Amino acid sequence: MMSMTRIGSRFLLAASVALFGACGSKRGAKTEDHGEHGEGKEGHEEPKGVIDLTPEQVATAKIATAKVEKRAEAGLLEANAQIEAAADRQARVGARIGGRITAIKVGVGDVLKKGASLAVIDSPELGRAKADYLAALAGANVTRETSQREKALYEKRISSEKDWRESEAASVRARAEKEAAENRLHALGIGDAELPEKVEGHYSSTLSISAPIDGVVVERPAMLGQMVEPQDTLFVIMDLREVWILVDVYERDLSQVKVGQKVRVKVGAYSGKEFEGSVQNIGAIVEPKTRAVKIRVVLANPAGELKPGMFATVTVEGTTGEKREHLFAPAAAIQRDDERTIVFVPRGAHEFEPRAVRIGRSAGEWVEVEEGLAAGEVVVTTGSFLLKSELKKGELGGGHEH
Repeated sequence: MMSMTRIGSRFLLAASVALFGACGSKRGAKTEDHGEHGEGKEGHEEPKGVIDLTPEQVATAKIATAKVEKRAEAGLLEANAQIEAAADRQARVGARIGGRITAIKVGVGDVLKKGASLAVIDSPELGRAKADYLAALAGANVTRETSQREKALYEKRISSEKDWRESEAASVRARAEKEAAENRLHALGIGDAELPEKVEGHYSSTLSISAPIDGVVVERPAMLGQMVEPQDTLFVIMDLREVWILVDVYERDLSQVKVGQKVRVKVGAYSGKEFEGSVQNIGAIVEPKTRAVKIRVVLANPAGELKPGMFATVTVEGTTGEKREHLFAPAAAIQRDDERTIVFVPRGAHEFEPRAVRIGRSAGEWVEVEEGLAAGEVVVTTGSFLLKSELKKGELGGGHEH
C-alpha cells in the first residue's frame, strides 16, 4: 500500500498542474493586487505560484498564523552612514623634483603593487645633481689618496706633520661634500643601486615615479608632457582591501558602544547581504550641534565589493535603540530563499501564497517589514519552513501553480 506521504505528494503535484490552466488569469490578478507592497521591484522578485496542501499535510505541519501589525519596538542601535577609504590606506603621489612628464604607465582603475612604476619625469635638475655628486665623489677620492700619501711621508720623516694634517682636513671636507651630494640624490628618489659610479659623457635626467603602497588608481590628474612641481598631485592610490565607516552615535547611546564591538552593515547595491565589521575607534569629542560622537567602523573588503561613497546602514550588536512605530511581522514567519526573503500568506484553508518582502531591523521576536506586506495581513508562523520546502520542490518540478 502506498504511504500517505507519497499519496499526498502525488495529489499535490497533480492538483498544482491541473489548477494552473484553470486559474492562470486569476493568479495574475492576485499579483497586481499586491503591487503596492513592493512586488516586482528589483532584488525582490515575487515567488510564483500558490502552495496547495492536503488537509493531512496542514494537520501534520501544525500550521499557525499571526497578523502583521504596527508596533513600537526598540531594535538594535542603527545609523545611516557612508563608506570611506581608510585614511591610512591611501596615498597622493607626486614628483620629488620639477620636470616634464615623458611617460605615463598606469590609468584609473589599474591595480598596482607597491613599487610599480607610475610615470617617468625628465628633469634637468636631476642631471645637474648627478653631475654634482660625481664631482664630489671624484674630489673625495683624490683628497683621501692625498691624505694617505702625506701620512705615509710623515711617518717616514719625509713630510711635515702640518702637510699631513692639512691634507687630512681637506679629505674630511671633500667626503662631507660627497655625502651631501649623495643625500641630495636620495631625496630626489635615487637609490643606492642607482647612484652613478664614474664620469660619463651624459648624465641621465629621467626619474621614475613609483607607487608607495599596494592599491588601485582612483585619480590620475597627470598628463603626458605636463610640467610638474613637487607640490603637484599626479596620482591618487587607495588600498580598498579595508574600508571605514564613520557613524554618528548620540551622546545618550554612547555608553552602549565599545571598541571591538561587532557591527552588521547593509548597502543598497547588495540587497539581502550583510557585511561584518567592528568598532575600531570612538571619537574624543561630542559635536556641539548634533550632540553626537563619531565612531569608526572597520570592514574587511577583500573582494572590493564595498566602494567609497556607498551609503550604508550600520547596526551595532548588543545595543538598544529608541522605540519607534513601524510595521512588524513575527520573526518565525520570515524565511530566506536564496537571495530573497519570503513569507507565506494564507489564501484559503489549504492554500498559501509565497510573498517576497524586504525586512529591516530585528526587535526580539519581531522583524520590521519595509516592503511586501500591509498592516492586518496574516502570515504563517509555525509551518513556514515546511511551506518553503514545498515551494522549492514545486520550483524544481515546474512550480506550484494553479
